[in-house]
Amino acid sequence: MDAKTSNIITMIAGVIFIGLGINNIIQGTQWWNYITFCIGIIIVALGAYGYKTGKRF
Repeated sequence: MDAKTSNIITMIAGVIFIGLGINNIIQGTQWWNYITFCIGIIIVALGAYGYKTGKRF
């Protein structure tokens, strides 16, 4: 698997995490729900950076 494909998969995983985080925030307001959302943003950012530079993080 090349770097671009792995970074696209990373970005998809990040979007899934963001979706889970938003769903958790809507369902309840525990502090750890926001951590899922933030982790998703970080994963998407890592994937986008890796895709732009052509490297794996």
